[in-house]
Amino acid sequence: MPKLIDHIERRREFTEAAISVIGRRGIDNTRLADVARAVGATTGALTHYFEGKDALLLAAFDHLAQQILQELLSDDGTEDLVARAALALPLDEEGVLQWRVWLCFLSRAVADPTLADINNRYYDEFREKAARILKREQAKGRLAPDIDCDVTAEAVIAVVDGLGVHAAMQPDIWTAERLQNQLEAMLRPLLPAP
Repeated sequence: MPKLIDHIERRREFTEAAISVIGRRGIDNTRLADVARAVGATTGALTHYFEGKDALLLAAFDHLAQQILQELLSDDGTEDLVARAALALPLDEEGVLQWRVWLCFLSRAVADPTLADINNRYYDEFREKAARILKREQAKGRLAPDIDCDVTAEAVIAVVDGLGVHAAMQPDIWTAERLQNQLEAMLRPLLPAP
């Protein structure tokens, strides 16, 4: 009897392996064979799911964006807005890897309309949901009523992006503690209680 394969799971395995390999080697130095090897498969098995490197890269970029959105914007009971923003920072090795992959894709998105579209959709969704969280906190009386939630959401994103870039490039200097302290210093004044 032939082995049953969960094709969705197999595709996810290849996508996550691509993220891992890209995080260590960069996009230009990532080969399909490296990704296939990372999951114990052949290149032929990988190309059964992805037409080539570009298709795999698109899937990896989209998977990473969705994973980050899910982590950041899940309703996990985290009420403190600064603590919620910290979920997006590279506070551990996996976070640094994700940010490095994100930066690799951003450099490509400058000249690739498809990657740029994925990036823009990610930021649109992030901005919209962040503003929604801020408005909910305002309605509950935990955030000053005169805050412009749309502008503040963009400011939060800019702070997280800036700190994330620094930490991805200098993880030894930008430790989790330093990132959280800096985030607190930069965001707390933007998010005053009433």
